[in-house]
Amino acid sequence: MAILVLSNPLPSAPFAEALRRAAPDIPVWTEADAPPPDQVEAILAWRMKPGILPRYPNLRVLCSTGAGVDKLLVDDLPGHVPLTRVVDPSQGVEIAQYVVAQTLAFTRDLSLYARQQADAVWRRHPVRLASQCRVGIMGLGAVGQAIARAFVPLGYPVAGWSRSARQLPGVQCHAGPEGLPTFLSHADILICALPLTEETRGLLDHSTLSQLPVGAFVVNVGRGEQLIEADLRALLDEGHLAGAALDVFEREPPPSDNWVWSHPAVRATPHIAAQASFDVVAAQCVGALRTVRADGIPALAVDRSVGY
Repeated sequence: MAILVLSNPLPSAPFAEALRRAAPDIPVWTEADAPPPDQVEAILAWRMKPGILPRYPNLRVLCSTGAGVDKLLVDDLPGHVPLTRVVDPSQGVEIAQYVVAQTLAFTRDLSLYARQQADAVWRRHPVRLASQCRVGIMGLGAVGQAIARAFVPLGYPVAGWSRSARQLPGVQCHAGPEGLPTFLSHADILICALPLTEETRGLLDHSTLSQLPVGAFVVNVGRGEQLIEADLRALLDEGHLAGAALDVFEREPPPSDNWVWSHPAVRATPHIAAQASFDVVAAQCVGALRTVRADGIPALAVDRSVGY
């Protein structure tokens, strides 16, 4: 019985090699190996298309290659097969680094100074104080909390919004639909670090984004499907929003003619805010398989009813 890696569009070899290091006693196959379907006990995947899982009658666990599992929640995932996510402590720190870097580049006008450098212009501009840039974080799970911890010592006022009430040191917390309008109206920097669920899909639309203060900046490190890109563009072109940093998109990669590549107010990166360690992914996948073999429930199994 073996583990099958179906990580497309991510390369399968690094995951397979890490799995073999983590469990030399367990055969590891990739899709190219065309393994016997009845020998597959665990699948490690980034996304799943309907019709694939029923091919594996002895599947005992489906493991995600990352923290999000939304692309694996297909209708034909058997109810008895647990779905697990990855928890890599370094990911929260890496995402926080990315968000802070994008925020500082915006609030300290680094793109303006880059243009001046290209023209050999020596001109100073007033510095926008951190205390005047209110940071609002959507999602206060492990990633959102890591982002908040990064901003607080830098002097930024930090607020957070989550589905259920939270309490975090140095963070003004809002919760639920009733807390969202106030949260948005005080967010000069809006950071989306939400998981993708039916409630968060399309949440960042024209109605939501227009509640931000004029001149606000949007950073999305959650999921591309949470942001209506056409609505973002409209608010950027209207001047209501000053800019955006996008690491996730409705379609990945965006087509070459997509407006995000060339819009002067957008900084687009190819889903690189954080990348889980191959060894961490492998160890947690092997751990989940050994747990289900012992008739246990994997520690990182997700609640399918909420999507995380």
